[in-house]
Amino acid sequence: MITFACASALACAQAVEAGPDASTARFNVTLTGQVTKSWDYVTTRVEGECTITTHVVGNRVVTLRSSRPTIVSATSTAGRVRFNPAAVRFVTARATQGGSVTRTPRGLKCGRRVHTKCAKSRRTLSNQTLAFFRSRRNEISFRRARDFGSGLPTNCPPQASAVRVERPGLHQAQGELSEQDLFNRGIRFQTATGSSEETSQLSGDPDGKVVARASWSLTFRRR
Repeated sequence: MITFACASALACAQAVEAGPDASTARFNVTLTGQVTKSWDYVTTRVEGECTITTHVVGNRVVTLRSSRPTIVSATSTAGRVRFNPAAVRFVTARATQGGSVTRTPRGLKCGRRVHTKCAKSRRTLSNQTLAFFRSRRNEISFRRARDFGSGLPTNCPPQASAVRVERPGLHQAQGELSEQDLFNRGIRFQTATGSSEETSQLSGDPDGKVVARASWSLTFRRR
């Protein structure tokens, strides 16, 4: 999706005013994005005469936002667009996590059901860099980045091995960008947006699902 934001009708007219094409252009580039991972599963184990089921619910949200623009040059050669640098810098990543664990024993003298609400945890990383690339004509994708949620508690809520392998990120989603408009000086800015949602079903032990969502907006504002 390509979106244009204008403060007024006059600003809109100025933003799309016709202008000469160019083979090079410079932009202030900013990023906003969000990556979420939600897991909900049940494990079962036998302890002596007791059968213990554990229900785990977890949610992790990472928000990404540029603290200041990155100056990016775009060059068109023989119809192919290149970005330098092909990255957005000065990004602040904020990760939050919460969830719950419910342990239910079954059997004689096996104890009581215990429900634990996990403490909310947070982590902030400044001055992060995320690389992007031209995945095809008029399309931008992000490269796989570090796991901004690493370092958050792993004991509550826990993640089974089948859950840990799911690492959502901005790379899941592609966004459209008009390459022709990049080199039209009359187009002052445009925003590429991408979004994705993936659900992974877990069967056996654990039994449940993991839902991964990613969305981002990358704005190119002409200098």
